[in-house]
Amino acid sequence: MGEQSIVCDTSLLLYLGRLKKAYILPDLYKRVCVPEKVVLELDAGRLLRSDTIDPRQIDRVKVVSVSQKQIDDLPPNKLGIGEQSVIAYATNQTNFVAGLDDRVARLFANQLGLEVVGMIGVLIKAKRVGLIPSVRPLLEEAQAQGFRMSIELHQVALRLAGEGTG
Repeated sequence: MGEQSIVCDTSLLLYLGRLKKAYILPDLYKRVCVPEKVVLELDAGRLLRSDTIDPRQIDRVKVVSVSQKQIDDLPPNKLGIGEQSVIAYATNQTNFVAGLDDRVARLFANQLGLEVVGMIGVLIKAKRVGLIPSVRPLLEEAQAQGFRMSIELHQVALRLAGEGTG
């Protein structure tokens, strides 16, 4: 388990859930937190797709409150409420990584000085510590499940995971 903690957005949990790998989060991070607004987004997702993950069912995951004031204290942005909640929570904690996949949200979080990791980064970290044997089949399955990534990002991810060709 690492020294850092993570606060997770909807996409990160959704795709780790579809890959049946959400259980790795508590093994990688000291604390795993999910804002209530993200839980609600996933609850709504279960109405459309019953296999959508419920973070309340993952061992050692804590559902956390983020006040409207904390969200309002963020610089002006057009992010969704889940992303705003993740960023607001991470900015008000010590040693928390923002678990975000959306490019605009990641850039915004970086501008606020937050460290960011997405689903791909979590998978690479899991492989490096021996929790999963390979990233390649998981990336392919994530894409089949609707996760979008460029060819270039796919190649970089494989290279960082030690599975690339150069």
